[in-house]
Amino acid sequence: MDSPAPVLDLADLTAQLDAWRHSQRKRAPIPAHFYTAAIALLDRYSVSAICRETRLRPATLRKYAAPQHTAASTAPPPSFLQLAAADLVARHPAPAADSHARLLFERADGSRLTLHLPVADPAQRQSLCATFLRS
Repeated sequence: MDSPAPVLDLADLTAQLDAWRHSQRKRAPIPAHFYTAAIALLDRYSVSAICRETRLRPATLRKYAAPQHTAASTAPPPSFLQLAAADLVARHPAPAADSHARLLFERADGSRLTLHLPVADPAQRQSLCATFLRS
């Protein structure tokens, strides 16, 4: 039983491993093809589920899985994006005298308050906002 048929499912891999374990007279290292088959199942099962069912050691499984991920980790990290405060402020023309402001507040409990107020009344906006956030 040197190279078993391709494993289609976790139950198949468990059965093949159990058969291999029963065929051994003394303790021997588990062949690499069993770990390769277990790694192929990582797309459908978690590491803990595979190790629990097959009785493979998670550290050894991760060791065999590591070469797959090293190629992706050799890519250079993305460069740092620097932003100035001026980049975050929208550049809009000054509001016209008859324009209105739309304010939307949302509390942690999900309550929302949407206000359409004249731009020229900041004291009223502040009072309404404070009252909503306190209640």
